[in-house]
Amino acid sequence: MAKTIGLFQIKKLSFERIISTNPSVRRALIVAIILVFGYIDFRTGYEYSFAIFYLLPVAIAAWYDNTKMTMLTVFMSIGTWFVADLSAGHLYSNFIIPFWNGLVRVIFFCIVAFLLIKVRKNWNDLKKMAMNDPLTALDNTRALDIEYRILRKLSFRKKIPFAVGVIDLDGFKAVNDTHGHIRGDDILVTFASILKKANRSSDVVARLGGDEFAVILLDINEDSAHHYDSRLRELFVLSALKQNYGVDFSMGLAIFDDFPASLEDALHVADQLMYQSKGQGKSQTTIQHFEHH
Repeated sequence: MAKTIGLFQIKKLSFERIISTNPSVRRALIVAIILVFGYIDFRTGYEYSFAIFYLLPVAIAAWYDNTKMTMLTVFMSIGTWFVADLSAGHLYSNFIIPFWNGLVRVIFFCIVAFLLIKVRKNWNDLKKMAMNDPLTALDNTRALDIEYRILRKLSFRKKIPFAVGVIDLDGFKAVNDTHGHIRGDDILVTFASILKKANRSSDVVARLGGDEFAVILLDINEDSAHHYDSRLRELFVLSALKQNYGVDFSMGLAIFDDFPASLEDALHVADQLMYQSKGQGKSQTTIQHFEHH
């Protein structure tokens, strides 16, 4: 039973990710739903009302698309209902009645769409506040944990190696003591920008707190891990943080064939590797591959 629920959640997640990130698929789905309901509406005749079901494509557009597409979906839905209603042979005592009914439905659908757009905006704002680090705009530990659990579920289907990295800035405390916390915050923001630039869109970047950061890198091996480290350090050199403030970073990168049971377990392994880098003179990266047993 638990396995069935887990598979359902993964399928639900995959479906939602597709319609939220692929406009072409989402809009094709909206048109398909409208046409299907329009056909059912026509075949069942005017005595059965299907008007409420046209809210489904409107809801998808309002939640995942822009306002322009949402309004277009509203008028497409009402237009399809209007044609299906008349084509089914619905006769009215006055020719104005179907137009009046259509206008009422447009107003009702617009109100529902407007409310969904407002709810989505408030939800996104709350999610951003709850899941983002306020200084760097990276994921916080709560968001990182959620991402980790999602990726762990998805990994049951796709057996690909991944890496968890812990990064700590070297010499950061001295900057705070010498230049003040405002300058220290600027360095953290700059380093967060470097991390985002070095990582792919499929990777996860987070701030754990203070001057400590974490990354989750997907589909990676030892060679690509070393390449990632080189790319990150090249970008770091270009930022001039070391030249201007004397800071650098130490990183521990643990490559796994299977996700550990929890984010805490994965971070603990990467953290130990990071401290090995610290112990060996700082400003370096320790990479280790933990193979499946």
